[in-house]
Amino acid sequence: MDIAGNEGVAGEPAVEDQAGGDARRPVQKRGGGALGPRGRGLFGRLLEGLRAAPAPRTEATSIAIASGKGGTGKSFLATSLAVTLHRTGRRTALVDCDFGLACDHLLLGVKPSMTLQQLLGGQCTLEQALVETPCGPKLLPGASGVRRMATPSDKDLTAFARELGALAAEQDALLLDLGAGIAPATVLSMLGADWIVLVTQPEIAALVDAYAVIKCVAQLKRDAKFLVVVNRVSTPGRGEMAFQRLTEVSSQNVGVDLQYLGEIPDDDSVMQHRLGQLPLVVTEPESPTSLAVSALSERLIEICGGVRPREVEGDAGIRARFRQHRLFL
Repeated sequence: MDIAGNEGVAGEPAVEDQAGGDARRPVQKRGGGALGPRGRGLFGRLLEGLRAAPAPRTEATSIAIASGKGGTGKSFLATSLAVTLHRTGRRTALVDCDFGLACDHLLLGVKPSMTLQQLLGGQCTLEQALVETPCGPKLLPGASGVRRMATPSDKDLTAFARELGALAAEQDALLLDLGAGIAPATVLSMLGADWIVLVTQPEIAALVDAYAVIKCVAQLKRDAKFLVVVNRVSTPGRGEMAFQRLTEVSSQNVGVDLQYLGEIPDDDSVMQHRLGQLPLVVTEPESPTSLAVSALSERLIEICGGVRPREVEGDAGIRARFRQHRLFL
């Protein structure tokens, strides 16, 4: 029997006894296989994971911006951090990984002609999909209102990992703005990144959902590096109180240690900011929110070892991590 489950001598067709007796071998269609499509896909992944690791390479520090629930200000923070990191002289690229409901292009004031949809479909190159933004960082835009992209296929994710690897080789900082929640593609992106910035708010629903993200990722990657930002804090210090509640539950039940990146105040200027305008850190750099984001950026650089390119082993780069963790999703 071969790997696909077909019997018989190689090169001989399966035929029936023309005399009407018992068949010498049962007739089978070549290529069907006992494993079935799903089994063959899993088998292919296992073989892929056993291939020799690529050579060491230099690539950007990758940071996933995630949240448990929508509306926490995740995309606002991702675009703002991209701008502030670019201002420090770092080559910075932001990837909108909310595959079907992307909005980073609106927050950065650009109108892309190509998105991840065309890139993963082979209709354009990475260079053609990348957008230069008015405030500095490059943007790889996601698709907006495209239902198929909301649930990317395994082929899409393989192509996505390849493009992320190519982009990381050209940048100092690579930010991934993820969709909210724990969809498989979102979790895979968190597992592939060097660091995870988890954005939440000081309310029970947001904290519960943030814990769900931590629990889900920790089950697959015990050493995941979480940094927590508490947004829309009405009273100074309340963000750290919320962080303490979250870290106590995570430490006791999941065994994950979190680091506190900081808090962002509840600021009316954010609500008054219109889509299509440049980010608040550009238009109102002295606002409370802009100052808080700048402080977060400085602390992020400190915690993440400078947020600069570094040499990684062939099996430790972002593309390789995507390939490894795909086996479990």
